[in-house]
Amino acid sequence: MKISVDIAALCNKLQEYGNHTVTRNIVEGIKRIDADNIYSLYSFCKKPQWLTLPENMLHKRILPRKLWLSTRVSLEEFLNTKDIFLALNQAVPFYTKARIFSFSHGLSYYFFKDLYPNSYEVLKDQLFTMMDKSQYVFVSSAKVKKEMTSVFLKTDKVKVLPYGIPYDMLTANVNSEYISSKVRQISKKLFLYVGMDHPVKNLQFLVDAFTIFSQNQAYKDYTLLLIGADFENLEIKTPNIQRLKQVNREEIKYLYQKASGYISASLYESFNFPVLEALSQNCPVVVRSSAIIPELSPYVHIADHVEEFVESMKRLAAGSSKIISKEKLKKEFSWDSYLTKLISYYKPA
Repeated sequence: MKISVDIAALCNKLQEYGNHTVTRNIVEGIKRIDADNIYSLYSFCKKPQWLTLPENMLHKRILPRKLWLSTRVSLEEFLNTKDIFLALNQAVPFYTKARIFSFSHGLSYYFFKDLYPNSYEVLKDQLFTMMDKSQYVFVSSAKVKKEMTSVFLKTDKVKVLPYGIPYDMLTANVNSEYISSKVRQISKKLFLYVGMDHPVKNLQFLVDAFTIFSQNQAYKDYTLLLIGADFENLEIKTPNIQRLKQVNREEIKYLYQKASGYISASLYESFNFPVLEALSQNCPVVVRSSAIIPELSPYVHIADHVEEFVESMKRLAAGSSKIISKEKLKKEFSWDSYLTKLISYYKPA
């Protein structure tokens, strides 16, 4: 079969998490699992240096970027017809003869409309178009499928495929050549957050909880490290909270291994990749219940109120955490399994 793949999420080099992580691992998984089908990888930027492709996979840089998916990709699909279009970022092209397989990354914008004032209408339109035009819509959790049911009532086309541990997090090996001196100097007494600075991430809750935690003399030397953005809108009252806008993947792995714990308080998550990454590196996790999907909840510490969140952080600082079976984690969250199941849907129903 001939298959088109929207990999434009890889063009965002400033946010190498979320959609970027999904896209990269699906591409890597296809390389490992499928040598039989022919893939055209659509993008509007140059092929990433790390991306080496086998003979059955072709990177196609399609320009101009303006009206890229609605017009330019549609023209490409008209000129070179395919059997399947993998819409990895929820949006689907205006035209294609291919069967559309869409990938939804959750409904945070739908349930928290006020937090998406500039993008809600566009995202909602994409959602309804995706549901209308797709043969299948793949989601990362049974929670998201349940939410889809509440919106669309009939969701036979929605299929649950939990994401896997990213391929670069399957081992504990860290290439020291990629660890900067700045990252090496960060204290081992450390809590981490990795991701974007968006109101739905509820980051002020983390800041407030850590501030209370670090006011205790026993924990005054601890640091909260926020990774992934400028985090300019937070009210920070302690120098123990540091920010790093950009770190590479090896440095993130290094910090997971170094940290006492990973913390998250999102108002909504459809998966929460950093939680799985942290667990894969033996870094215990404290989250609010709204920040975790049911499939991952057995592996983490859940605390909804600031006081109990702080107490959970204290327990992690003391070395008390859930015992995690890495083999069970790898089996339950596997990209190889994900791609094998995805490819099984290629055959016409």
